[in-house]
Amino acid sequence: MKWGPGLIIILTLFCSTASALPPGFCLGEEGGLALGVFAPEKSPSGEEHILLDEIQAFREKTGSPLAIGVFSDEWMNDRKFPAENAKTLRNEGMIPYIRFMMRSSDIPYQKEPVYTLSNIALGKFDGELRSWAREARSFGSPILIEYGTEINQWNYPWNGYWNGNQKGQDLFKDAYRHIIRIMREEGASNLIWIYHVNAESQPADEWNNMTSYYPGDDYCDLVAVSLFGTKKPFETGTKQFSDAMDSTLSTLKGGGIQKPILLITGTDVQSRFEDPATFVSDILSSLSGQTWPDIKGLIWLNAAWKNDNNPLHDTSMRLQDNATVAAAFKSGLQSVQIQGRLTCS
Repeated sequence: MKWGPGLIIILTLFCSTASALPPGFCLGEEGGLALGVFAPEKSPSGEEHILLDEIQAFREKTGSPLAIGVFSDEWMNDRKFPAENAKTLRNEGMIPYIRFMMRSSDIPYQKEPVYTLSNIALGKFDGELRSWAREARSFGSPILIEYGTEINQWNYPWNGYWNGNQKGQDLFKDAYRHIIRIMREEGASNLIWIYHVNAESQPADEWNNMTSYYPGDDYCDLVAVSLFGTKKPFETGTKQFSDAMDSTLSTLKGGGIQKPILLITGTDVQSRFEDPATFVSDILSSLSGQTWPDIKGLIWLNAAWKNDNNPLHDTSMRLQDNATVAAAFKSGLQSVQIQGRLTCS
């Protein structure tokens, strides 16, 4: 699984009035919290697949309607707009959230040989991008989309580490802006663009901070921040959720980014040394208590994957794999006003 270490939180932040959200999209109305899920296959790859049985299992465990469904669009497999996946989620009453993965491999910690930031900015894939945009426009309803997943994580090829450090940050901004300009030229105004960072930068060098890649409000509809809890059963010493959340918000505000938030979270439900049920309860208690009033949504990473050849080391964040954690999640949601749909008239 490639969402980076620790608890996943995606902070989705509305940008300034310079960016225009599409008509028919409503987030956080009347204090509501949108609930969503990312449920890929049990494998390092397979994040482009929609597993309805997994989504339904998560829905049953939470007892709440789902408003957002996440999947990856892997250009190493296909450069076409993933129409069937998007329609499947829409038919389930959810807004599709597409992780736009312009890369030639999902092997981490390596340079990208094809879909480089320079090649993107120079327009070498404009034909495919325009075709993709026209298909997205024809979809006819809002789509959440990100490019540059966890930009400050060096396991991804768009990180500055693989592109000249600070120079790579400028290259990323150029590529990000170019993609959006092309799609806007094709009239894909239903796309809601996300800038996605991780709460903890890797490498932890000063230059690689979460705000230095930001392409600007004119190109940003939302900002996403990932932050995980335990990612392996025997992991210990994770930072307290509230401290990590406060630190993340402070860093964003220090960089001039102050937006409403969509929180995506996950932790190993079979952790041996950290209590995942307490972790879930703490998150939902904070949300119900308006500790962070800017948080407008919650997406859970309902996934499992192998870490090595020892099955005891496998990670699972699937609620259906731990009844106690699932019960804590469902109970915590009772004190939160859930916004069942993000579409509005």
